[in-house]
Amino acid sequence: MKNENFTILVAEDEEASRLLYYEELSDEGYRVITADNGLQVLGTLEDQKVDLLMTDIKMPDMHALEMIPKVREEHPDLPILVASAFKGMENDFTLREFKISGFFAKPVNIDGLKAKIRQILAEKMAPIA
Repeated sequence: MKNENFTILVAEDEEASRLLYYEELSDEGYRVITADNGLQVLGTLEDQKVDLLMTDIKMPDMHALEMIPKVREEHPDLPILVASAFKGMENDFTLREFKISGFFAKPVNIDGLKAKIRQILAEKMAPIA
């Protein structure tokens, strides 16, 4: 399946980072939608089909730790990647409860991010045995 069949929602309040993710993932052929806060994420998920959500932790209007449980209510199986400048967040018990698909410390290794996204989307499309 081609990448353009997949939609990634990127939630990032820092414009430079949001633009970087948009450009890098678009160059890979993904359809990329951006949001700069958790409230926009919830609105986008109401209106559009998304295959993967990548979110920063700390954002204005709605912190990701507040947003992710709301996303899970309506989209329990949506793969979620979390990026944060807060080192050690990958071991946070709250994040583990949210069943995220991966964690990236900032600055994000773009090649590692792309590889993780490919893995997640391939698993999502794999036939259930």
